[in-house]
Amino acid sequence: MVREHRLSIARACRAAKLSRAAYYRQGIDWAKLDAPLVDALNAMVERNRLWGFWKCFDRLHSQGHWWNPKREYRVHCEL
Repeated sequence: MVREHRLSIARACRAAKLSRAAYYRQGIDWAKLDAPLVDALNAMVERNRLWGFWKCFDRLHSQGHWWNPKREYRVHCEL
């Protein structure tokens, strides 16, 4: 909007209902951040194909991996 419609950054952010901080913030590369979790889940599912999310979650925590459960569930569903 800033380039195409020649709006100021503040006006474009208001139109898109975003804060100006969100305009300047860099995006997060989730693939890079989730790579260790993906590797751990793939290794676990490779050995135990019948395990569901909660069994994998409990086993990862017992091994000392303390990822956020919502993050683990998101990655598990994506796999």
